[in-house]
Amino acid sequence: MVISIKFLTEKGREQIGFNYVIAKLQVITPYGKEELKSIEPFKREEKGKLLKEYEYIESMKKSLEKDKELFYKILKILFKIKDIRNSIKRCKNGEILDEVELYEIKLFCLLSEELRTMVERLKLDIKDIKLKSTESILDLLDPQRKRISAFHIYDDYSERLKELRKKKREIERQIFLETQKEKIEELKEKRLGVVILEQQEELEIKEKLSKELLGYADTLEKNIKAIGRFDFLMAKAKLAAEYGGVKPNINDDIKIVFKNVINPQVLDILKSQGKKFTPVSLELKKGTTVLTGANMGGKTVTLKTITLNLLLGMLGFFVFAEEASFPMLDFVHFVSEDLQSVSRGLSSFGAEVIKLKEILEDVKKGTGFIALDEIARGTNPQEGAHIVKAISRYLNGFSSITLLSTHYEGIVEEDMVHYQVVGLKNVNFGMLKQKINMNRGNSIEILQDHMDYSLEKVDSFCEVPKDALNICKILGLEEVVELAEKYYEKEE
Repeated sequence: MVISIKFLTEKGREQIGFNYVIAKLQVITPYGKEELKSIEPFKREEKGKLLKEYEYIESMKKSLEKDKELFYKILKILFKIKDIRNSIKRCKNGEILDEVELYEIKLFCLLSEELRTMVERLKLDIKDIKLKSTESILDLLDPQRKRISAFHIYDDYSERLKELRKKKREIERQIFLETQKEKIEELKEKRLGVVILEQQEELEIKEKLSKELLGYADTLEKNIKAIGRFDFLMAKAKLAAEYGGVKPNINDDIKIVFKNVINPQVLDILKSQGKKFTPVSLELKKGTTVLTGANMGGKTVTLKTITLNLLLGMLGFFVFAEEASFPMLDFVHFVSEDLQSVSRGLSSFGAEVIKLKEILEDVKKGTGFIALDEIARGTNPQEGAHIVKAISRYLNGFSSITLLSTHYEGIVEEDMVHYQVVGLKNVNFGMLKQKINMNRGNSIEILQDHMDYSLEKVDSFCEVPKDALNICKILGLEEVVELAEKYYEKEE
C-alpha cells in the first residue's frame, strides 16, 4: 500500500539542523538549485533509485578526490551558466527571441560544449549527466564559426541585410563629408529609410532563428537537466567529503544502525568554541528504544543527530557517520518542545498531544522513525511518567522504530532497548569540584568538558542517573542536595 510520505515539518527540519546542512551545499547553477528545491524522500518502491543515487554520489566523490584540478575548471564553467529556460519557453510559444536571448543561448551552448568535454574526461558512468552536443545550435548562432562569447545579427544571415548595411555605411560616410545643412538633412532622411528596412530584415532573421531553435529545444532542455544533476550531485559529493559522509546500507530488516554519526551544525558550533563533538553510536530495532541520562547529557542532540541523518539518507544524501544502515521509511517524525506553539497560546504539552495524534495515525499505516524528546515534561511528574510509559508501551507494539528520551524512572520494560548517556558516571567529583571552585566564572564550561556524551547499552532495570544532584552539589548547593537526599531515602 502506498501512503503519503511525511518527513518532518519545516520547523522540525530547522530544529534538527537540516536547514543548516542544506545551506552548506555548494549548488551553483540555477538548474542545480532547481534540483535542490524539488528534492523529496524516496518512496519505498523507489529503493532501486535511491541505491543508484548513492552510487552516483560515490562515483562523483571518488572522481572529485582523484582530479581536483579538473573539478576546479568545471566549477569556473558552472559559475558562468545563466538561466535560459524562459527563452526556451518563449521559443516554444512561437515568440521571437531578441538578441540578448539569442546571445545567452549561444553562450549556454559554448559552455555546454566545454563542460561536455570535461565531464567525458571524468569517465563517470552516470547517465543523468550525459550532455548532448550543441554544435548544430552553435553553427546556427555562430555562422562565422569563431566560437566566441558574443552575438549579433551577422551579415552572413542575409545577402539583403549585407547590402542594406553597406548602403547605410556609405550614406553615413557621405553625411560625415557633407557641409551643406540641407544636404545633410536629406541624407539623414535617406539613412532612416535604410535603417527601417535593416530592422525589418533583422526581425525576419530573428524570427527564422527562433523557429529553427524550436527544433533544438529538446537538446537544450536535456542539457539543462544534465547540468542541474551534475551540479547537485557534485554538491552532495563535496558535502560528503567535507564532513566524512558515507554511503548508507539500505537493509530489509526493521533496524537502524549508526556508528560514530555526527551532526554538522552542532559539530561546527562546538568547533568554533574549541570543543569537540562526541559521535553517537547505537542500534535501534522495531518498537521503542528508551534513552535516559541527566540534563546537560546531550540526549536532545542525540535525537537530532539520528533524525537528521535518517532524513538525509532518505533524500538521497550520504550520511555523516563511519557506518550506517537503515530500512526504507514511510515517515520520519521529530517531537521536541515547540516554542512556536507556545507563543501562539498553545501549551508545549498541547502541541505534543496534537503531534502524537498524527504519529499514532501514521504508525497504523506504515513503517517509519519517531524521535520523542522528553515528551510530557510540561505536566506534573507523576502524570508525565505515566503518559510517557503508556506512549512507549503503545509504540512498542508497532513495526515502526521509536527513540524516546526521558528523565522519568520506570519507563523501560524488558522487551525494550535501553541506552544511557554515560554523563558524569566516571568522573572524580572531588577533583571536578576543586577545579570549579578555582574558576567559578567558567563552572558550566568545566562541567561540560567533563561530561561524557557517549551512549552505553544498559538493561531495562538500570536507574536514571542522579547526575542532577551531583551537578547541584558541585555548583555549591550542598544544603539543598542534603535535603533532596533525605527525600530519596524516605521514598526508598
